[in-house]
This record gives sequence, C-alpha cells and structure tokens, in this order.
Amino acid sequence: MPALLLALAGLVGASGAVEADVTVRHRLDVETTGGKVLVRVTIENHGEQTIWVPREVAADDELMGKRFELREVKGGKEVEYAGPMVKRAAYTAADYLAVKPHTMHLNTIDITRAYAFRKGTHAYDITYPGPWLPDVNKLDEVSTSPSEPVRFTYTVR
Repeated sequence: MPALLLALAGLVGASGAVEADVTVRHRLDVETTGGKVLVRVTIENHGEQTIWVPREVAADDELMGKRFELREVKGGKEVEYAGPMVKRAAYTAADYLAVKPHTMHLNTIDITRAYAFRKGTHAYDITYPGPWLPDVNKLDEVSTSPSEPVRFTYTVR
C-alpha cells in the first residue's frame, strides 16, 4: 500500500511539473453584444524565447477557415464553419506573428458570420487548439497549447 501511495504521489508531482513548464497559454473571451460574436484571443508567452503564432488568429479581424471548435452545450453538436474557405498554399514564415518572451498579445475576431449559429437563443462552448512555433524556421514543428473552453449564449433572430 505505501508503494502505491508513493507511485500516485509521483504522478501528481509529475503532472504539476508539466503544468509548471507550460510557457505558452491561449485564452479566449467572448462578447455577444450588438448582434455579434466577438472572440478575444489572448496569447501569453511566459518563456524565455520568442514564439510565433498564426497571423490570421493573432492579427486579422475575421477568419478565412475553421480555426475554433464550437459546440452547442445542449447535446454537444458541433457548430459548422460557414465562413470563407480560402484555398492556399502551406503556411510560410510570413504567416506567423512573433510574440516576444514575457509578453502577451491580444486580438479580437468577429466570428458572427463564420459559424452556422442556430436561430433562437443557445449556449455554446468555444475552444482554440492554440498552435504555435518555437522556431519560425522549422514550420513542421508545431506545438500546441489549447485554450480552456469558454461558454457563451448567443441569440439569432
């Protein structure tokens, strides 16, 4: 029994260590006023090196492809992406924005027309997979730091 407790304590300690090593954090906030769904993306770089994040989410004000995961709270049905789908080549270094060490970057994106929100008042959960690059010269070495789900209510008339 003591060996089992020590093993469990090791697991708890290991998971705490992993959390302590997280240097990049993505956070979402949603505002649903004026008939719009505005998503504020906050990217925090707590590390010692510059990271690079997709410019579309970090700097643009609307989406050109499905970037967020939206689900209805009741039933968990995925809300389909309904916005423009721009066929494009693979990302290059120019498609990323630098976030310096120990800084945060904010951007607000209007997703009102980008997702097929149902008529009426519904509750939704939104998440973002949080891709980022530790080295803009190694485009195939993508790391992720997913956002926590954020719940919001939106009414389509």
